[in-house]
Amino acid sequence: MLTSNRRGILFIIIGMTISSIQDTLIKLLSDDLSIFQIQFFRSLLGIGVIILVQIVLRQPVMFTTAYPVLSILRGIMFFCLYSLFYFAQSKIPIASATVLYLANPFFTTLIAILLFKSNVGYKHWLIIIVGFFGVVLICQPNTGAFNSYYLLPLLTALLYSLIVSITKLTSEKDNLFQQLFYMYLITVLLSGLAGIAVGDGRFDTTEHVQIRFLVRGWELFELNAVIWLLAIAVIGTTAHAFFLAAYRVADPSVISPYEYTLLPLMVWWGYLFWSETPSFEALIGMLLIVGSGLTLFYNEQVKTKTSRDRHL
Repeated sequence: MLTSNRRGILFIIIGMTISSIQDTLIKLLSDDLSIFQIQFFRSLLGIGVIILVQIVLRQPVMFTTAYPVLSILRGIMFFCLYSLFYFAQSKIPIASATVLYLANPFFTTLIAILLFKSNVGYKHWLIIIVGFFGVVLICQPNTGAFNSYYLLPLLTALLYSLIVSITKLTSEKDNLFQQLFYMYLITVLLSGLAGIAVGDGRFDTTEHVQIRFLVRGWELFELNAVIWLLAIAVIGTTAHAFFLAAYRVADPSVISPYEYTLLPLMVWWGYLFWSETPSFEALIGMLLIVGSGLTLFYNEQVKTKTSRDRHL
């Protein structure tokens, strides 16, 4: 029988595999569907799943929060995070978008230093510098010409780190279901408002060709579009369910590094569907980011274990 941590690792790997399929589908459909319509349906189904899981687990279904301002702020960040990430991956190689998003441990460390006054040594700073050097290599692929779209996944990494920090602050009184519920709820509201503003397709013109994924009209009566939207919603919600299960049964510090399994999957999908092959510089950048991120996780585990031993 698997231990709790091994089950958590298995759930993370399954969740990342499913998530890679979702991200690939979204990029494949970026020429046909609206990013906000995808967000709306996925989050709406996510709310239903959260409520269903609580009923199955015989837990009270709670729609309140002890931190309304922080919950709203986190929900706005969640909506912006996925909107920016999906838009970015429609413009740059999917593996590059993914690895830049996976640079979030560097931002999490910087936020811990700035907001929580965490003390880190020169080794931590050196690891962060090496990681960001990897970011530079990826942001200047092949020609060395800077592409502003590469900044968007970095912004999503920063937003993810802020979401994690807010989650830590609110975990004392709000459970994980409450936190997820408000992130999905705010996303439904904001994507719905975006649909009202641009969903009729009046901005889907040649003048806005570069941002069509954002301003495309919503497909409400096309059977194929509805089927794909439901598929993305089911796949995305299933991935989140596995992530939720993983962090419920296992130690986060043990299973978090396995989130990097997403990268080789995205490299494969990028090659399979778009013949995307990372350049030598991009590969080195990916190795630097992943290696630095894993080193940060390892150092944090050692630090936590040392602190625990001192208190025994």
